[in-house]
Amino acid sequence: MNNSIIQAQCVNLDELNHLFIDLEYSKPQNRNINVYRSRSFNQKNKKYLQLDEIKNELKKIDKTKLKYIYITGNNAMSHPEFNHILRYCLSVCSVTIFSDGSCINDKKSRFLKRVEEEGTNEIVFKIKINHYNEKINDEKTGRGSFRKALHAITALNKYGFNPILVIKSDMKNTEDLKQGFIELGKKFRFETEDINFSFIPDIKTKKENENTQDCIAQNSTAEFETDCMNSRLLAKSGVYNCPILINDYRGRSGASLSSYSSKCYLETEQCQQCKAFGKKIYTNHWA
Repeated sequence: MNNSIIQAQCVNLDELNHLFIDLEYSKPQNRNINVYRSRSFNQKNKKYLQLDEIKNELKKIDKTKLKYIYITGNNAMSHPEFNHILRYCLSVCSVTIFSDGSCINDKKSRFLKRVEEEGTNEIVFKIKINHYNEKINDEKTGRGSFRKALHAITALNKYGFNPILVIKSDMKNTEDLKQGFIELGKKFRFETEDINFSFIPDIKTKKENENTQDCIAQNSTAEFETDCMNSRLLAKSGVYNCPILINDYRGRSGASLSSYSSKCYLETEQCQQCKAFGKKIYTNHWA
């Protein structure tokens, strides 16, 4: 009997060109003055990343090598220091903002365009929307999500932004989805090209996706390119290999940007599905 230890495949970070920053933020539900004070902006040990923390972390890396900074997280645009963080990140490099559209309206889009025009770097928006049909989309992502995303897209387009649609799909009906979104965009004078579509796989756990292992077996020997090869995610709880593995100890690569590991192991089910997909999911493919 041959006794051996099976080790997950190791992936090395070639160069840190893309940095994700998780600004997940939850607003207090109760607007009572006592609750406001308990969540005061001057309170220490807050549960979300602050501007000073981001500045200190970026001092620990070579910022000249960064091509894009990505702002992610639930309700990231409602973060108390979002505008200041955005301006600081734009002073470093171009910024990509992931959003479901809930915090983007006409007034916000006009303001963000002025912020972009203050410097030479660009702001790219990636809006999450899964289907051109409102009913089908809302069944997947919740009631009202389609209208929020569509309202954000039209507001951004009005002020000269060219938003990218992030569409989760099984990768079999991408052409049908693309044509559907093209027709939808014509109704709102939103001219779409290939660059406006970012089709990504719906990464699931093994219980949710029983065919994961079959997909892995078919692509195990193929060449692949993953986000963790040139990116890392900075969160309140540390540094992670990619956005999918945030708060998963298997994807944690360090406590700060001064001590993160340049190696990561594809040991999670999400990693194997990402590897099977074969292409980068969240980073901008043109950078």
